[in-house]
Amino acid sequence: MQLRISDTVIWEETRDGISLYHTETGAFLTLNETGAKIWTLIDKLGERAAVVWQMALQYAGTNATMSRHIRGEVDAFITSVVGSGLVTEGVPA
Repeated sequence: MQLRISDTVIWEETRDGISLYHTETGAFLTLNETGAKIWTLIDKLGERAAVVWQMALQYAGTNATMSRHIRGEVDAFITSVVGSGLVTEGVPA
């Protein structure tokens, strides 16, 4: 599925991670290092499966058990940011 950071989100990288401001809700958030990596991959790759695969590869390498765990956690994070309106998800045009 195609991912895109919502136009209603203003964000910037900081030394602490990534700071987000959701203009529709007024929410301010700071993503930690791992969340920031996922966020930048969403921005760069724009595809759920690619982001999940890249994070699993980076953190688990060839360890299948860890890879499954990481894929599940990354997928859950993506579902969360989509659900909160920070990221949109849909079928590629």
